[in-house]
Amino acid sequence: MTYRNKAIREGEKVMRKQISALILIILLSSTVNFQHHTDNDSENTKENLTLETNRIEISPDPNSIRDLGRPLISEGEEGARDSTADSSIGIFSADGLLLSKSIPPHLMEPRKDLMMVLIEPQTGLWDARMQILAASEVAIRNTIPPSGFIVQGPMYELQKTRELSFIQSSHSVPIAMIIDDLLWDQETNQYIEMIGWKDDELLRLNSPGMGLPGLLSVTAEEFLEDRWSPSEGINFGTIDHTLIPEIAHRPEVAFLAPVNQLTTSNNLAGSHMELGSVEDYFFTGLNGSDQRVAVADTGIDHDHGDFGTRIVGRVDVANDQSTADTNDGHGTHVACTVLGSGSRSSGTYQGIAPEAELYMQAMENDNSGTLSGPGVYTLLNTAYNTGGARIHTNSWGSYNSGGQYSTQSEDADDRTSTWDQYWTYDGMTVLFAAGNERDDGVSPPGTAKNVITVGAHVNRYSSNPADEMYYWSSRGPTDDGRIKPDIVAAGDYVRSCKAQEASEAPDNLNDQWYVEYSGTSMATPAAAGASAIVREYLMEIAERPEPQGALVKAMLILGAEDMGTRDIPNNDEGWGRLNLVNSLLPDSQVGDVGIFVDDRSRLSSGQEASYNFDVTRSGEPLKVVLAWSDYPGSAFSNTQLRNDLNLEVTSPDGTISYLGNDFSNGRSTTGGAADSKNNVEVVLIDSASTGIWNVKVKDYSHGGSRSNQPFAIAVRGVNVNDLTPDPTFVPESFAISTLIPQVGEQTTFSASVINQGSGSLSDLFVSAHINSNLLETKTISMTPGQEIQLEWDWTPETSDKGLTEIRIEIDPSDQFDELYEDNNLLLETIEVSAPGIQPSTETQWVTLEDATITTASWEILMTNLALFDTNASIQISNPTRIADGEEQNWFKSFDRIYVELGPAESTTVNLTLVHPPSPQPGTYSMTITATDEDFDVESQLEIFFDVPVLGQPDLILPSETIWVDSFENTNTSVNLFNRGNGAQTYDIEIFPPAGWDVGLIELGPFLGSRQGSTGTLDKDGSISVEIAVSPPGVLLQAGTIFEASIHLTSRVESDVWTFPLPLEIKPIDSVEFSPSSGDSLGDVAADSTERIDIQISNQGNRELNLTPITRSLPGGWSVDGGLDRLVVPMGSSVTWSFNIQGNGLAVSGPVEIRFLVDGGEFFDWNATIDAVSGARPSVSFAEVVIFDGTSIESSDSPLGLGPNPVGRSFDMGWDIGNDGSSIWEPSVSMETPTQDWLTDCSINPARIPPGGLSKIWCTITIPLSEPAGSEPIVTLKMEGDGLEVRESLSLLVDTVMEVEWTLTNHNEAFEDLPSVLYFELTNSGNTPISNRIVTDGPNGWIIRVLDGFMVTLQPGEVRSVQVEFTPNSGSDGVLTVMLADAEHISGHSKSLEIPVESTSSESGIWTLIFVIGGIFLLLGSVTAGLVYSRSGRDISSLLGSLRGDHSEPPKGPEVIPQSTSNQSIQPEDKSEPESASNQLQTFSEYPGWLWDPVEEEWVADPNFQNQGDSEESQTHQ
Repeated sequence: MTYRNKAIREGEKVMRKQISALILIILLSSTVNFQHHTDNDSENTKENLTLETNRIEISPDPNSIRDLGRPLISEGEEGARDSTADSSIGIFSADGLLLSKSIPPHLMEPRKDLMMVLIEPQTGLWDARMQILAASEVAIRNTIPPSGFIVQGPMYELQKTRELSFIQSSHSVPIAMIIDDLLWDQETNQYIEMIGWKDDELLRLNSPGMGLPGLLSVTAEEFLEDRWSPSEGINFGTIDHTLIPEIAHRPEVAFLAPVNQLTTSNNLAGSHMELGSVEDYFFTGLNGSDQRVAVADTGIDHDHGDFGTRIVGRVDVANDQSTADTNDGHGTHVACTVLGSGSRSSGTYQGIAPEAELYMQAMENDNSGTLSGPGVYTLLNTAYNTGGARIHTNSWGSYNSGGQYSTQSEDADDRTSTWDQYWTYDGMTVLFAAGNERDDGVSPPGTAKNVITVGAHVNRYSSNPADEMYYWSSRGPTDDGRIKPDIVAAGDYVRSCKAQEASEAPDNLNDQWYVEYSGTSMATPAAAGASAIVREYLMEIAERPEPQGALVKAMLILGAEDMGTRDIPNNDEGWGRLNLVNSLLPDSQVGDVGIFVDDRSRLSSGQEASYNFDVTRSGEPLKVVLAWSDYPGSAFSNTQLRNDLNLEVTSPDGTISYLGNDFSNGRSTTGGAADSKNNVEVVLIDSASTGIWNVKVKDYSHGGSRSNQPFAIAVRGVNVNDLTPDPTFVPESFAISTLIPQVGEQTTFSASVINQGSGSLSDLFVSAHINSNLLETKTISMTPGQEIQLEWDWTPETSDKGLTEIRIEIDPSDQFDELYEDNNLLLETIEVSAPGIQPSTETQWVTLEDATITTASWEILMTNLALFDTNASIQISNPTRIADGEEQNWFKSFDRIYVELGPAESTTVNLTLVHPPSPQPGTYSMTITATDEDFDVESQLEIFFDVPVLGQPDLILPSETIWVDSFENTNTSVNLFNRGNGAQTYDIEIFPPAGWDVGLIELGPFLGSRQGSTGTLDKDGSISVEIAVSPPGVLLQAGTIFEASIHLTSRVESDVWTFPLPLEIKPIDSVEFSPSSGDSLGDVAADSTERIDIQISNQGNRELNLTPITRSLPGGWSVDGGLDRLVVPMGSSVTWSFNIQGNGLAVSGPVEIRFLVDGGEFFDWNATIDAVSGARPSVSFAEVVIFDGTSIESSDSPLGLGPNPVGRSFDMGWDIGNDGSSIWEPSVSMETPTQDWLTDCSINPARIPPGGLSKIWCTITIPLSEPAGSEPIVTLKMEGDGLEVRESLSLLVDTVMEVEWTLTNHNEAFEDLPSVLYFELTNSGNTPISNRIVTDGPNGWIIRVLDGFMVTLQPGEVRSVQVEFTPNSGSDGVLTVMLADAEHISGHSKSLEIPVESTSSESGIWTLIFVIGGIFLLLGSVTAGLVYSRSGRDISSLLGSLRGDHSEPPKGPEVIPQSTSNQSIQPEDKSEPESASNQLQTFSEYPGWLWDPVEEEWVADPNFQNQGDSEESQTHQ
């Protein structure tokens, strides 16, 4: 059963069980379980190439970075391009969007936060990017080649971008671009991936930023069922298909895509790539050592045996709590192909990189047999960061989506392009199987640009398996036309490990430990193992630290071989079959074909890198591979290349140029166009001519958001060699024929040289010197790994006697460029013998290190230089100070003076020198003389006793400890003495306890510095060191000692002296009282015993023993029972009590207590006591008395006489008793509502004895301001001797109706002429008044009220009243103005005597005046009538009003009446009004109108008939 069939059969079960997984996977590719075949080849023989090579011993240094000489980088501009954008839904141009797909209309709605801009061809994409970001606050979310950017931002910022000069056109972005086209017409709920935008560093964002709303996590939580997120910006879950357009409009959403169903897509595998040749060529072990490979697959049989201890991690990414390989063992087979040791087959079925380490990511759910995981982004991140892997192989891919650049492809490009930034990261090589869909296309993520996509070729059971494609291997190209697969490797009938727990694994080899599988699943791990070999080569042989993944890819393609007919690149095999010999090994047949690599260069927009290669022999191929990890593409675009680098190779004479990927018949040709789709470009020249070939790499178009694009280049050709020789000496290879040669004795010495580099040497000089004198130079030639022994003959001379240096140097003139230049020298020291005794010592110099020490010692080695027995003696001279020649007569002694020595024998004698303490500084020389007593030969040895200026400080504290405060700073001082042997300067450094600050006051660079200096101190001199101590500011227990220390360092030596500085906490006595000192203890009966409780809190830092004493008490009080001593522990509180007794006459005052502390301190506490009387007052109301001027009325009830009078006084009395035990003498007062009240209270008798009775009388006057009928509260207040009694009662205010008329102005009155009187009417009572104003006067006088006859006044309110009168004679008269029917209102009327002047003598004149005035009035009336009539109005209405027709109601506030009649007027022909009140009032002054007192408005009188003009004046008879 194939994995393809299994995938189809298990589809429904997968969708049910794996909703929460990122991808639903069936094991990669139809990995077929073939039945056992008889192999004509020897299956037990490991197949290797017969190429004979030397094994090279390499001394790898993976941390070494050799300077290759950087390529020449020249500045330039990006190349020309079309001003269009080839998007996923069509092509944007200046004319708009030309759709390439049929899109549902509702998906053509624009995203308001997005805009497509097209850059004019003359402006480089990178320059345009920088200018856009500088001009507006937007983000460039994607490059849409060749000239488009998708820009996101607020609408006003997008407008700024649109207005930039280099923007050729801008277009809205339909939401269809945000949605994968597989979701456009869905009618069922879908399991999707919802992703956010990426920033310029390719980090997924949860929020779009720039002030745009939305959080992706919140949106996913809102819309996705079973939502889960492997990392920020990526969410999976099931969505209601109807909501997809709504979500696509949200600024935080970058793309919505369905989750594709994925499918998983060896002993001979290694031989097809010529692995054996590579393994055998380098002895360092091109076998995967120190390489770590991550395998993401079904699981692993970790104890199979072929993995040993090399599994560094097993991760359960399927979340089924298992990493076992329980179904068909696919993951075990794949992992073993990469790095299995073959131990279960004695090496027959060994993996490609058998010493590599494995980091396994187990993706299979053991129960369902399906794969699940967190997605490519998280798989790669985890393997890189947690697993430490730098190779990641994946034998699985999406099902039925061949050729598509998916979001998983984008994530693979995201990670690889990030990690290939070699200046920040280590590169990672990622491989994916092409899939087993044949013509249905390469399965994503194998469509990613930066990964190595691996197809499969036949492995066995064929006459020519290496040149035959595996039938089911997926063919390219990708949807955007890129070359895929990149390479092919053996994938058919591959034999590898069989998982022991795999229940579905076939038994097609009749082998318990191994099984045979086919598919690109098997080819991919073979290529992964090869990648490990390449990476190991680059790090150990070519010494490229942590190479880019692009370089590994380039080198695999560099060595790839065209299969069968020459036709690379093609859609079957890509760049050909993997061949490691071509990738790594110099051509051993011709010797001058080599390989050059560079992955430490990068280009920015428009830049160009240039390399030169000197081809010294014609007729051989020259192959150049350029690869770069491109900035990730996107689902928005139909073209995925972002940074377009162009490769150009130019012949030595400059006449022929070859462009990358311009191929015909499997070789480069000329005349074609540059490749604008692929991020791998190759030039292959079959026969390169001699001369200097130039290789250029140009950044032609830079659409990615990073400023630099790194790249990798690999070159193979004649004289193209990146391998370097490294001659050095074989360790421990020096040998000499005589260990101690005698003067004149012929001697031979030798050393071996080995070339541990990877390059050859010819005519290499190796010279030997004796004591710097050249002995002989030899010339050799070496191949890599060759070892040569060189010998020199030498006869020592007398001048060589003693220690002689032999120096052997490789390449002394530095003619060769070596891998290491610091391993060319070999130095050996030997001793040349002659008769005599040689004294020597390993400690020729002894230095006095402590001024207190008085002895020094040496071990002297006495060596017989002759080869026969002898007797020897030894002696020493007095020490002499070299500076002044002064000799010291110090005691000195050898433990032996005479010794016997055999031939070349040595013995040790001990010398002791005794000197005074602190000797004078200086260097003292002594000469040791060793004598060969038999031959009288002396040898001398000079030894030295060095006495430096020695420091010996002594620190004297002022006391055993230094008292310090817990809170306050403390200043102290210590005395520092110099006890050394000379003047010294000591550096001081203070180390305080934790939390403390201890510093120098004067000796430091600033106050409080912890470091300072004493200045120069003479011997035995001293200085006072003043020190400031700052405590931590927390309460510390008294007596606690904290250790500070003072470190002293002499300026002339390195010794450090440490002196303790003990800081002892001094006592702090502090208490807190409750109640606090100064508080009041409240009222206390003057005859009582009062207990006073004081809580005393010890706020100090030690236990307090307190002795209380009384300082003062108020009069009449005494302490009852004495005062007890007390103890208050530190940090605790104690309640202490005492009693005071009053004598009945005790007074108020302070109580003062002093608490004495051991040691003389004390704390005072005081509080005020308020002594209160023992009286108990009782109050009862007695009488109210009102005097009206003629009679006196009284009652024993406050309201017994009715309402209380207003404006005149009345008396109220109370009886006061004393039921207590002491006299009470209160003061009496009354509290009233306002200050307008008048009260006066008295008590008699003033002193109330116990059982006594007094009378209180209060005289009260209620002001007119109190409203009639109100009930104000008055309170009798009695207080004295600490007692207060209050008695309140309610009064009833009498009603006072009173007005006052005041004449404010008047005119002189004349006969028959009108005059006006001006009054002010004031309501001087305490209740509102509402009345009509009427007048009275002599008969015949015409009198009227001018400003309204109705008046309503609130208490205290004033109203002006104008009364016009016209006397009819010259006689005086009395005029009265009054409130109608208001005799009950005091002051309701006002009468005035009016003097009138007669005008009879002037009647003729006045008559004439009136006549003339009447004529003018008549003329004016006629004229006004004509004008009124011509204006189109009805003159009758005007005449009606002149007649007194009240068609309009009275106007103004003065015509609001108060009826004096209870008569109500009802219209005759009308029903009763709906108003709550129908009592309409009539007034003769306003005929035709009725007053509504409820609504306070005039209404028309329906019964009124106009009967001509009416007189408005009132004649009083």
